[in-house]
Order: sequence, then structure tokens, then C-alpha cells
Amino acid sequence: MQNTPRPLIQHESESRACKAPKQTRLYKRLEEALHTGSEVWFRMPGTRLVGIPIYLDGDYVEVVDVDVAEGYEDDELPDDPYQRTVWLIRLAEISAISYATDRWSKDRFERLLDQSDSDSSSKNC
Repeated sequence: MQNTPRPLIQHESESRACKAPKQTRLYKRLEEALHTGSEVWFRMPGTRLVGIPIYLDGDYVEVVDVDVAEGYEDDELPDDPYQRTVWLIRLAEISAISYATDRWSKDRFERLLDQSDSDSSSKNC
């Protein structure tokens, strides 16, 4: 007898989700955040969450959030001041997400504002 692996049996809905996840704008943005390790803010009925996506399929996104105990002085921190929370969120429950698309230094931000001001004043002439 040969040692051949047994075929993996998947539920029909599982195989569809794995093969062809919904390519909605929400899914695409979560996929980008998953690949870049970007933090995402989620809004759902009755709650808001923040975290970094670590898994995504056609039905769920799993995000991790690391919290630091607040309200303590450095010398008064508890023994375990850090907490990791993992959330498994159904995509259908998400009503909105937000994420940072770019970051600037103060100098670059001021240059961008100056450029924007000069562009708008040249259009008004």
C-alpha cells in the first residue's frame, strides 16, 4: 500500500470563500492593510475597534490590537502592562473602516500646504 495523503474534504461554502473572496472595495482595502501591516479603525453597530489585520477571507477579518495600561506612572506600571486582543469580525457587520494613507513630517506638511495655497491662488487669477 502506498502512503498517499487523503484528499482534504471541505464544506462547499468554505471552498467558495477560499477560491473567490468578494472583491468589494472593503475587501480590497482590508487586503492592502493585511499586506502592509497597517492599522485599521472599524465601525460596527454599537461599537468601534482598532487593530492590524492578520487574516482575511471572504467572510471574516481577524485583527490584533496591543494595549498598554494607562493611568500609571512609569514606576507604578503593573507587572503585565501590555495586553494583546484578537478580534474575529464578520465582514458583513462592518459599516465603515478608516486607515492612514500617508504620513508627513511637520516640514513636509507645511510645504504641501504652501504648494496647495500657491496652486489655488494661481487658479483664481
